[in-house]
Amino acid sequence: MDLHAFFKSAKFRVLLCILALLCGVMLYSIKSGTHTDLFTRMFRTASEPLQRFSASVTAETNKHLDTYFKSKAYRDENAALREEIERLNEQLIGYDDALQELRALRDQLAIKEKSDGFVMSEPCRVLMPVSNDPAGSFFIDQGEAEGITVGAPVICSHGLIGVISELSNHSAKVATILSAELSVGAVDLQSGDSGIIEGSLKYSPDGKTKMIYLSTENTVKADDLIITSGTTGLFPRGLQIGTVEQVGIEETGLTAYAVIRPAVDLETLESVTVLLDFKGKGVANHG
Repeated sequence: MDLHAFFKSAKFRVLLCILALLCGVMLYSIKSGTHTDLFTRMFRTASEPLQRFSASVTAETNKHLDTYFKSKAYRDENAALREEIERLNEQLIGYDDALQELRALRDQLAIKEKSDGFVMSEPCRVLMPVSNDPAGSFFIDQGEAEGITVGAPVICSHGLIGVISELSNHSAKVATILSAELSVGAVDLQSGDSGIIEGSLKYSPDGKTKMIYLSTENTVKADDLIITSGTTGLFPRGLQIGTVEQVGIEETGLTAYAVIRPAVDLETLESVTVLLDFKGKGVANHG
């Protein structure tokens, strides 16, 4: 309610007149004592509607004033609550960042416990995916200034993610193992059959990749674990790639293939590690 407008209104001026008239009647009654003449009784009778009107206006005014002050209290309380919510949200953001950093450090610790002479980058935050890429390529927040190089393997504690395919000063693009850009020497840990992991447009939309150049006499079977062979010197041996879902013969009939489900869930990655150096890097080993 606009109190300033109310105090300037005709209703308020009428109320003041009534109050002044009533005050005059009260003073007259006090002065005349207990004697009430005919004029006074008539005046009281005539003023009863005015008194009721005055009481009504007073009640309405009190109602609006009460509503105004309660509304202001609610507004003040809501403003205080909003400030508290913003403060708590800022704390939650800080907790989330700290939790993500802790998970990244734990992941690197798990890699170090399993690795053999790995030189690794600091944990790299996954920034954003490459749009319209069924192979799930993405950018990270480290680049050439942090010692990252094109072709460096990108991993986490669960296994191989991909390689660095493009580089800038403080960011890099990662091509995943679903990408046709990537070729990785691989071996079936159970059967010993070897082949090449290469992404396929047929399988990448479903989050799968393909192991090609398998012998038609292979003994690969579903649920076998596929790991990096380490024969080319581009990747260390023993990184998990994924598990076999199915095996088939290529249309040419000359080689076989296996459909692989990656060990790493590429859609939930928050941070990754880049391998800067490892034992056997750059040394091809076909033995």
